[in-house]
Amino acid sequence: MTKLLTRLLFVLTASSAALGTAQAATVTLTPGQTARLGDATVTLLRAQDSRCPMNARCVRAGELKVSVLAVQGGRTRLLRLQLPASSGDSGGLRVVGASGPLAGQPSRAPLTVTLSDDR
Repeated sequence: MTKLLTRLLFVLTASSAALGTAQAATVTLTPGQTARLGDATVTLLRAQDSRCPMNARCVRAGELKVSVLAVQGGRTRLLRLQLPASSGDSGGLRVVGASGPLAGQPSRAPLTVTLSDDR
């Protein structure tokens, strides 16, 4: 019975992959880190954070700007992305979140940025 369930699970998994039901991949990095994201290798080079701190009164919400080096299929590109997203060529990547100290807040915790491919 266990073998039958294992085979059934394998067939269902393989068929869903064949139908193109792939979901977006995400990766969380700190500046200087490199990781695989889908079929690309991405390095978070720099993060500039001007988001408004919690419980503060700000004229504007601010933004998070990041520089990412993306290598895919022998092609290397320098991407400048931001949260909230702006128009322009994102190279199939986008910033979906960030955590860590906000602008003006001292902290030893590093800023972490979550990137996603656009699947």
